[in-house]
Amino acid sequence: MSSASQSRIPSSDVTYRVAGSGRDLVLAHGLGGLFHSWSAILPMLARTHRVWEVGFPAFDSDTTAQRRGNSIGDWSEDLARFFDHVGLERAAVIGNSVGGQVATTYAHAHRDRVSALVLLASSGLGENNEGYSLFPGDAVRRLIKRLEEDVVRAILRTVFSADEFFEKELPAIQERLSDRRWKLGLLGTARRVRDATILPLLPQIELPTLLVCGEDDRIVPVRFARAAAPLLPHGELEIFPATGHAPQIERPEQTHDRVLRFLHAAGWN
Repeated sequence: MSSASQSRIPSSDVTYRVAGSGRDLVLAHGLGGLFHSWSAILPMLARTHRVWEVGFPAFDSDTTAQRRGNSIGDWSEDLARFFDHVGLERAAVIGNSVGGQVATTYAHAHRDRVSALVLLASSGLGENNEGYSLFPGDAVRRLIKRLEEDVVRAILRTVFSADEFFEKELPAIQERLSDRRWKLGLLGTARRVRDATILPLLPQIELPTLLVCGEDDRIVPVRFARAAAPLLPHGELEIFPATGHAPQIERPEQTHDRVLRFLHAAGWN
């Protein structure tokens, strides 16, 4: 959505962009925006839907990393504030990683405003987010002090499955890591969500829900999704082979096609 202008909700750190026309889709990104995580798939989705990309505080360098009260519940309230601000009565919500936790929490609290839910490599599907222990460790503390390409590559290997994505994403990530506030926000968010889970909410999500996960995800192991899917009353599970924690980046066409089929079946096409 690089060509779209960014708007901010007044008296808020929540930002958003919009593209396309049609039924409404809301995108909730993961840690650090997962480094422009929707850029590959968003233009495809915008061919058939009006797509809203929401930016949450402490998730990216354009917001305030030190805001108090940054939690899954707070970001869910931010999403509710966004719906009210732009006048969305109902939308399908797609969340990646931590954004999946936010989307699920919002759908649970505002069931009449969500038509369908798509969770792409969602965190919170286990008793804890064990994969995020990779972020608050020595590698990130070193990043706070200085940029080292080998450390960036080490973190990328926890996100992506194939080597091609290391080189593709590295320049943008290094640019963002030059912002100390963004780095601190990334670290703080990882610590806050490490013990957060959405498992108790899943049996109460009475709406069409699609779980998409990568077979090689090292942040949220695929076994979590396999165990969580049966808890959803109307859940579907899709596992992409040779894919890590960002299916919408690693397999944008396949992710788009699967999401579109799901939305069509849910009557949101």
